[in-house]
Amino acid sequence: MAETLNKYHIQPFSFIFQILEESLSTNMLQNVSITVLKDWGFNMIVREKYIISDGLYEEALQYAKLSRSYTSNRHDFHPGGLNNKQQKMLEGKLGEKAVKLFLQDNRVNFTEDSTNYDERDEYDFLLHNSNTSKEELKIDVKTRTKTFHTRTLEMCEQAESHPKDIYISTRLLEDGKTVILLGWITFRDLTEKGKIENNGYLDNYVIYDKDLRPMKDLKVILSAFQN
Repeated sequence: MAETLNKYHIQPFSFIFQILEESLSTNMLQNVSITVLKDWGFNMIVREKYIISDGLYEEALQYAKLSRSYTSNRHDFHPGGLNNKQQKMLEGKLGEKAVKLFLQDNRVNFTEDSTNYDERDEYDFLLHNSNTSKEELKIDVKTRTKTFHTRTLEMCEQAESHPKDIYISTRLLEDGKTVILLGWITFRDLTEKGKIENNGYLDNYVIYDKDLRPMKDLKVILSAFQN
């Protein structure tokens, strides 16, 4: 297992993603990890839409207001100054809140990022296996707002210095509070299948929507992190 982890430069427990690359069949998983198979047959809940309201919306808004002055200009791809930075941060946080609801719906054991607004975060969500402290997964949420946005982007520098295990793509709809989950990718997907593009704001790994994994395929992984 250690050789596999070193070979693919991925986090502990993410060795399972190599198996998923090849097949989602139970036959291939039987000899890999008994934890992965535990309750694999649970009925995973994926809502058609996630409405972010009340306390969750207020959490996202307050974070966006506090963090706008600390958002790096290198990460700001849009014109508009501080007000636009606040809006883009809010959009990203609303996408995270939708994923939080998704994890809660499926009884997943997780820690939500709680770093201060002027600090670099290491994840949006950290999944925990309740049976062992050695199995954890870092999740990063990517949110876009337009139907013509068809790519998931991660700066190459960020991916290499602060890799995540899973990237979940979401879209915030025009009402500003409704989010849909588009799909997900692994770190290996990002770095091996993704293209590197530079549209004037540094090199980015790019995954197009057609290459996202469907949300239902997260079932086999989430089963190992349920409460």
